[in-house]
Amino acid sequence: MEPLGRVIEESTPFRFVFKTSIDNPIALHDYVYVEINNVEDGRVSRERVLAEVIDLGSKNPLATEKLVAEQQVATYSYKLVTAEVVGYLKDGRIVRPKVAPDPNSPVYKADDEFLQAFFSGVDNRIPLKVAALLNRPRISVPIHLQDLQFHLGIFAATRAGKSYFAGKLIEEILINTPFPVVVIDIHADYVMMDRKPDGTKHGDFNVVVYYPPKAPRISGVTAEQRELQLSPEKLTHEALATLLGVTLGERQRIILRRILKKLKSERKAFGLNDVIAQITEELNKTDENGKYLLKGNERARYESLLDRLEDLGEDVSLPPTGMDVSELLQPKTLSVICLNGLRSKVQDAYASIIVEMLFKHQVSSKDEKNFMPVFLFIEEAHRIASGEGGGYAVRTISTAIREGSKFGLFIVLISQRPRNIDPDILSNVGNYAVMRITNQQDQSVIENASESFSHRLIEDLPGLNQGEAVLVGPFVPLPVHVKTLERKTMHHGVTPELNVLMKRINEALEKREKSRW
Repeated sequence: MEPLGRVIEESTPFRFVFKTSIDNPIALHDYVYVEINNVEDGRVSRERVLAEVIDLGSKNPLATEKLVAEQQVATYSYKLVTAEVVGYLKDGRIVRPKVAPDPNSPVYKADDEFLQAFFSGVDNRIPLKVAALLNRPRISVPIHLQDLQFHLGIFAATRAGKSYFAGKLIEEILINTPFPVVVIDIHADYVMMDRKPDGTKHGDFNVVVYYPPKAPRISGVTAEQRELQLSPEKLTHEALATLLGVTLGERQRIILRRILKKLKSERKAFGLNDVIAQITEELNKTDENGKYLLKGNERARYESLLDRLEDLGEDVSLPPTGMDVSELLQPKTLSVICLNGLRSKVQDAYASIIVEMLFKHQVSSKDEKNFMPVFLFIEEAHRIASGEGGGYAVRTISTAIREGSKFGLFIVLISQRPRNIDPDILSNVGNYAVMRITNQQDQSVIENASESFSHRLIEDLPGLNQGEAVLVGPFVPLPVHVKTLERKTMHHGVTPELNVLMKRINEALEKREKSRW
């Protein structure tokens, strides 16, 4: 094989620069290799070391404006390419060399077979085909499902492809394993995943879409649809207070906690109307002279709480009999919690409640014979996992992401504003799939949160195209630039094509105009 170029200037065990012809096709994030005499344990071995192209430029020492005008100088042009060392393979592991490439060493373009060996995947860690190398579409990059025990953050600017990537990962989990997936879907991006991209049903896994009572239904959904029935009987007073969407005073929290405790002690099913009835009963209690027992500030607290609970009843329905959370955890089933169309506060509250319910269920069922791990995807994570989302939401998600993996709860946070995610929550995310991000605060947060996300990788983020991502963490063999593979299921979160819509509307207007004559 003809060398691509030769090592020049200073080289180290971590990177080197090589010179190549101006005509040689080489691009950022492509891969090359160089042979070295590696020294390990006092022994010398000849190794082929893989390296990634991280910088390149063209140069011509004679190319001035005057010379270009007067004579041909193109023959003196060349490229200078900087490559960062990945390592060499030894017993299936990637090992860093201890020596630098020698000056003038030939550099070769890594062929597909050699390159794929670095991204072969480990069977017992369940490799999934979600993406391919950015410049080598035939080289699949495995995402190891087992390593989602360290959780995953999918971060990107709006319309950069984060929901499409998440959907690809979801379908790979469901097609290749029996494990259930739950998605907290804020914008109805995943409600059509029972279909192929052409609109036909696939049958590879089950899809059930859950709507909170009174939530608007999504038009065109062909998957099974059910109501998300949550009962106050299974909610903590904090969860119910979060659904109210307002900050309760300490005294009001005590009142609500006392009423829930009383109703639960009766060991009968109860709903929101029963909670309201209890407060109304307290307000209507009188003494022997017919005067209300509750007076002054205490009465005002009860009345305010009653108003808020009645307002909540207009937005959502909390019936006496709620669903069992195990209903969401059926094998080979995608359960989509569709919160589209609800007020932000109600969406955030439902999301927090679902996280808490799933975590408690996993903890209580850890030793059961039919224990089932679950993969939970949370859209708009910067809202419910931020300090602004309220103490209950942050505590719930923080506990789940800190302790969930040992109980089989693997969490994926999806967000366009990672800077708003609580630092304690983000510190427990070990894997990153990051797409185009231009905001420097977001870049800084990611760099500080991840030990593996180098500044060089951060600098690449603004230049990524839609669907391209940087994957970092134990779920991939090494930090890598990829492009998401084509989905096998329908993606509902697509921006409307204005040109197509305009054409359809114009045709309809033209047809209506002709019908007049």
